[in-house]
Amino acid sequence: MLAKLFSYNPDTPINLQREISGGLINFMAIAYIIMVNPLILHANGAGFPLNAAITSTVAIIVIMTIFASLVIKLPFVLAPGMGINAIIAYNLVLHDKLTIPTVLGVVLFSSLLLFIFSVTKIRQVIVHAIPEILQIALSAGIGFFLFFIGIKNVGIVSANTNTIIGIGHFNFPVILTCLGFIVASVLFIKRKAYAFLLPIVVISIIYIIIYPQTLPNNFIQMPDFSLFLQIDIFAALKLSILPAILSLFIVNFFDATSTTMGLLAQLHFNSQHEKGSYLKKSLLTDSIGGIVASFFGISPSVIFVESSAAIQNGARTGLASFVTALICIPFIFLAPLIGIIPSAATSPVLMVVGLIMLSNIRQIKSVNFEDIIAIAATVIMMPLCFSITAGAIFGILSYTLLKLLLGKFNELSPTLIIIAIVCCGWFWLN
Repeated sequence: MLAKLFSYNPDTPINLQREISGGLINFMAIAYIIMVNPLILHANGAGFPLNAAITSTVAIIVIMTIFASLVIKLPFVLAPGMGINAIIAYNLVLHDKLTIPTVLGVVLFSSLLLFIFSVTKIRQVIVHAIPEILQIALSAGIGFFLFFIGIKNVGIVSANTNTIIGIGHFNFPVILTCLGFIVASVLFIKRKAYAFLLPIVVISIIYIIIYPQTLPNNFIQMPDFSLFLQIDIFAALKLSILPAILSLFIVNFFDATSTTMGLLAQLHFNSQHEKGSYLKKSLLTDSIGGIVASFFGISPSVIFVESSAAIQNGARTGLASFVTALICIPFIFLAPLIGIIPSAATSPVLMVVGLIMLSNIRQIKSVNFEDIIAIAATVIMMPLCFSITAGAIFGILSYTLLKLLLGKFNELSPTLIIIAIVCCGWFWLN
């Protein structure tokens, strides 16, 4: 019965101990998202309401991970993606001043685009049109952006009227952040499943001991469903919102493709056709997660690369994912406990995750200086403009324009030129 429900190969018996253990390990690997995602979206009080964001975060993890366990039938966990949540909080809400219902509309339409592209061949056309170096640069730029947000949130750097930006005040929270960063880095290098979770817990405990007044009166609270069905579809249909939809789509598009292919590469399949069918099911599930998230009132859920923790432990079926989802359920009642987690505990995770994404730049083998210009424009302009969209557009435009001026037409495709022309409209809309 279990094999029929959760296994992509029903003829193979399920190893219960291995699957349950894998589900527990996957939970340890992604548990930090339950804490970090709402805090990022909250944006120090300027973004999503915290308690409601916690409820929606846990709900989307549980619903979509159970859905994945029954549809994909692999040990994949879906949760709000790091990087995408930063785009929503710091780019769409704080920078672009979009209302939360409008942002949820942006999530919906970007996810619908991803769904359409996943069921057609359009995805393949775009993947081949965007140069690999720009795809890698996009991931690296988001990593740089996340690192910058991490050090900004805790005050390691701050605004300076003379130098634009400068070093902040060296206080106790900064010391805790540095400690958490070192611990998280060491644990990640040692490939520990709790690399991100343990530093959050330890730093939070130290912070509470030093500042006991931060403790809430109650640790348990009924779920806050106030973000559910708050989406404003019509507000997101304005032409001025199109760049936001496209930027979120592009980031989710490449992130979902690379993550899923990386996870599937760790599993054994009987044929390339079988592997291809699971790739398609995984990408469809990923896009559905974004659609559902928009109605849950939260950032898009994605297949988490941390799912490899269960795979490396020997889990091979959706039963592991089902176990992970069940373990997450109690956290929907722990909003006050999660709310006391300080920036000193979450910033180290943002910094390490950012550096992990930034390290992808090592995959670039290009030696052409025009390629270096496009890569640098993508990576550097994201944090400087405080906009993921800006980095992507500067990178695509600089790459396309320089190749045209240098007469390297064979390195361009008509699709990329069309994409670059569309990108030009961003400057007019802004």
